[in-house]
Amino acid sequence: MLHLAVENVKENRMSSRTAEKTFGIPRRTILNKVKECHNKNVGTPTRLSFQEEKSIDQALIAAGEYGCPLTKLDLRLTVFEYLKKNNREILFHGKPPGKDWVTSFLDRHAGELSVRSTQNIKTARAQKSAKDFLEYFQNLEETIRDVPPSNILNLDETNLNDDPGSSKCIFRRGVKYPERVLNSSKGAISLMFSAAANGTSLSPYVVYKADNLYSEWIQGGPRGARYNRTSSGWFDSTIFEDYFKNVVLTWAGSLSGKKVVICDNLSSHLSLGVIELCQDHNISFVFIPPNSTHLTRPLDVAFFAPLKKAWRKILLQYKMENPNQTAINKNHFPKLLTQLIKTIEMNEVQNIKSGFRATGIYPFNPREVLKKIPECAEEMGNTHNIDSALLEYLKTTRQSKPLTSNRNRKVVVEPGKSVTVDDIQNRTKDTKKRSAKNKSAVIRSTAVQTAKNQK
Repeated sequence: MLHLAVENVKENRMSSRTAEKTFGIPRRTILNKVKECHNKNVGTPTRLSFQEEKSIDQALIAAGEYGCPLTKLDLRLTVFEYLKKNNREILFHGKPPGKDWVTSFLDRHAGELSVRSTQNIKTARAQKSAKDFLEYFQNLEETIRDVPPSNILNLDETNLNDDPGSSKCIFRRGVKYPERVLNSSKGAISLMFSAAANGTSLSPYVVYKADNLYSEWIQGGPRGARYNRTSSGWFDSTIFEDYFKNVVLTWAGSLSGKKVVICDNLSSHLSLGVIELCQDHNISFVFIPPNSTHLTRPLDVAFFAPLKKAWRKILLQYKMENPNQTAINKNHFPKLLTQLIKTIEMNEVQNIKSGFRATGIYPFNPREVLKKIPECAEEMGNTHNIDSALLEYLKTTRQSKPLTSNRNRKVVVEPGKSVTVDDIQNRTKDTKKRSAKNKSAVIRSTAVQTAKNQK
């Protein structure tokens, strides 16, 4: 409202007194803003300048994009290193900034920064280069050319585990061990989900960990869902081929023209039978690059996260209503799966489309993936003006520090007797002394024998 009042007065559409009555803002406040007086932020001035805080903001964003996000403690130490380098550590009385400063800093930059839980990825995933993705997208562009979004399918395997996770509850202040009585196990049930680029999804395929399949394990599930079992509880080549015949081929048979199926490169996903089925039904089977599912698999990028979140809520409610169940009863699972599908179906189409868009598949746009790779950031304009002092902390704390050890040697220990480090060191010294004595004796005997031979 203040901006509107100032704009109207500046452009002479109304007087300051009229603006005061219209907007309910004091006339002097409006005039001060028109004359650009008192434009500083309200409250105590910040310890660091606006430009310095902006540089720190950019450094935090860059660190996150390059896979080395900073914690709040890291931020405090980074700023302290910056101040020490510039001989200004007295700004915080010779100590790192406090927790309150970090909270205020994040509040001031809430539009660019937020504190989020991290997802750890393996080094092999982080080291994927642009070359790997460029080759993949060059082949993909040729494969999906002139293929409508309804004919591009992504399939992905996941599991629904039996642990709803932890949740915040109310306790008496000072309780040291807040606990909640809730049965859970390490068990999980495998599922295969499939979705097309136009937002449609196919029926799920469920695999139980069991040797036999029982009637109650398939009653009350989602319409069209299929059920199977393996001794391991995971998809093997036989189960995947059955899934391909009964789910993917049913989808392909309802469409005309070329079809494209995008999948990861698990060995169980490719067999001679699947290749023959693809040839017979005009299906191109595309593998994504290894160790890149977090960037290139649509369901992994935008579908499974809300699915798992909804599942944890449903599972928690189930555990509370059935306290005697130590694990998910397979008789109840189809009904829980139906409830899960109904819960996510409101945003399902949008999430699926977002996944295909974020992975650059449809609409075809490799930049969506390449912009997330550090080596492409500069070429694509994602550069940051970062002071070297702000990255000094990262260089010293994030560099590789592998543990090293000496070569293992067998320790001879009498039966029933223990040893300490001192015992081993003393034995090593004794062994070295004996070796030295033996070596000296050998040298002396060799010298004597040589002298005799010369005589």
